[in-house]
Amino acid sequence: MIVGVIPAAGHATRLQPLGSSKEVRPIAGRPVMDYLVERLHRGGCDEVRVVTRPDKRDVIENSRRHRAVVIEATPATLAASLLAGIDGLDGRDVVAFGFPDSIWEPAVGFRRLVELVEAGAGLALGLFRTANVERPDVAEVTGSEPDLAVTRIDVGSDAPPPNLIWGCAVARAAVLNRLRDWDDPGDLFSALCREGPVAGAVLSSSYFDVGTPRGMRIALAAARARPSPGRADSGFRASGLE
Repeated sequence: MIVGVIPAAGHATRLQPLGSSKEVRPIAGRPVMDYLVERLHRGGCDEVRVVTRPDKRDVIENSRRHRAVVIEATPATLAASLLAGIDGLDGRDVVAFGFPDSIWEPAVGFRRLVELVEAGAGLALGLFRTANVERPDVAEVTGSEPDLAVTRIDVGSDAPPPNLIWGCAVARAAVLNRLRDWDDPGDLFSALCREGPVAGAVLSSSYFDVGTPRGMRIALAAARARPSPGRADSGFRASGLE
């Protein structure tokens, strides 16, 4: 079983004041979380779970429109949100997750990560070469692109761009259960790298973090520069903003 998890219980303190939850703020005419929902489905997920607070009614309603399973919770950390999303899964189940305030290419990116996990990796990280993220988790790698071995994660790095960052992940549920010892998945992934190389795949240079004012401005500008309707991509590449 492949389950997609969307941690959407945050308070969006960096973007306030907002008239809605940040996850449903429209980008190119779509709630921003819809891009992640689409990518999870195109990555082969049998089920998508959205973890969100009971008071985020707009997120709940939008999730139900997509027939996602809504898990109402008040997790104190991102790790706790992900743990709520995988509750009840078998340790062998495959879990894909990303961030509902991000937009990235390609839309089928989760497929390669699922393949890596099904081939034996406990964890596979989707890597992006970008300067569009403030204080990202920077990946140190070995090997040849697109598939790499991640040897270190520098959580919340101040390293100058361009950076190779991780922006989405696929793992066995048993691996993510180890989040009980951490507040942030990046810290767990860093620990896993110290135990041995983690699988990584470079997906693109197109990654937008819409969870900050600067990231929101960049994503909106890229959306305005998107190709005409009918083009294959979603309009966040080749914008000159990567």
